[in-house]
Amino acid sequence: MRSYITRGWGSVKEQLYILILLFIYRLLWGYFLYRFVRSAVVPALLRYPSENAGGSAIGRLLYYIDAQFSLTSEPDVRRWLWTLLVLTGVRLLATPFIRAGLLHELHQESRGERGLFFFPGMKKYGLPVLLFSAAEWALSLLPLYWLLPEGRRLILSSYWEPGLLLKLLPFILGWLLYVFIIRQILLYMQFGYTAGAGLFASLLTALRCFLPAAALRILFGLAGLLIFLICAVTGILCPGLPAFLIRQLAPLPSTLFALWGLAAQYHLWRGKTKVS
Repeated sequence: MRSYITRGWGSVKEQLYILILLFIYRLLWGYFLYRFVRSAVVPALLRYPSENAGGSAIGRLLYYIDAQFSLTSEPDVRRWLWTLLVLTGVRLLATPFIRAGLLHELHQESRGERGLFFFPGMKKYGLPVLLFSAAEWALSLLPLYWLLPEGRRLILSSYWEPGLLLKLLPFILGWLLYVFIIRQILLYMQFGYTAGAGLFASLLTALRCFLPAAALRILFGLAGLLIFLICAVTGILCPGLPAFLIRQLAPLPSTLFALWGLAAQYHLWRGKTKVS
């Protein structure tokens, strides 16, 4: 596995311009999300009757009732929800095109080609990768058809019995494991499609080397989690300018680890698949 990590790092060094572009993209996304939270969420939270601020249990219950009523009757609330929906849709649609450019760049780099292949890859494979992403979303959301009714019942009942939320834990963990497997298999199928190696062969490769591939995903996922924890701890212990600077720079290492992880997965797939 170490060799795939090393090869992945070599691929990342060949794609520094992509790292810079994605850093700027994530920085802008974080800014718009920050503006949304500050304009829509913070005012609502300031009205919450916290116990530390002298609020009562009845006041908090009325707050929840008013929030449910506002979701269906207040124009401002619906406007903010539509704004959040549009931002989420733009992010979901942009991600497959970015991945298509990255995959094309990896294919060309592994063949010894040098150049700017990111944007041509977005144009060439953007729509097919979008279809793969749509299949991933559909398969990931499918179990929620059976899980959401039970989850909703437990969440509504947990206001009076918080211990009921523990019953949700096995369902959430099982669903996360299912999503993990689906994403891993579809990623390798995208490798095969964009390289012209065939979907079925890449599916077999994904099943055959699932354990090392899962280990790579977990390893780089833990690296991203570490960046998140550093931002969270800094925000608690050193609020102000230090926390702001670290939060602004956090997309750079997290994007680096995301690119590195994708490149390592690609080299694992390529090492187990016959590709011309």
